[in-house]
Amino acid sequence: MVIDDKYAKMWKDDGIVFFVYKPVRCIDLTIAKEVVLQRLKLQNGIDYPVLCDLRAVQGADKAARDYLANQGSLLTKAQAFLVESNYTLNILTMYLRTAAVNTTIQIFEDENQALAFLNQFRRKT
Repeated sequence: MVIDDKYAKMWKDDGIVFFVYKPVRCIDLTIAKEVVLQRLKLQNGIDYPVLCDLRAVQGADKAARDYLANQGSLLTKAQAFLVESNYTLNILTMYLRTAAVNTTIQIFEDENQALAFLNQFRRKT
């Protein structure tokens, strides 16, 4: 099953959920709620490690960040965020230090390293 909507494309492969944002200038609360709803639908009540590709996202407002820090970690064994710019890396790092996040998270610029991290949490299929 692949979910491909206005804001993101997501699918499960080899025990990992892949979540790739489409180009978004700023994630707001409406977008955040929609993408979490779609991801939870894809997961169908089962927890997975999640690779979240943020390379096409330029930013997120505070309400969206707060929502994603809490609701965005539902049913996740671990999260690997894939970023491209130092700006995104710094903002995400700073935010994750101050937010109450309920899962293991790491930030990567290299997809292979992100997948190696998530492999230790993946569901064996």
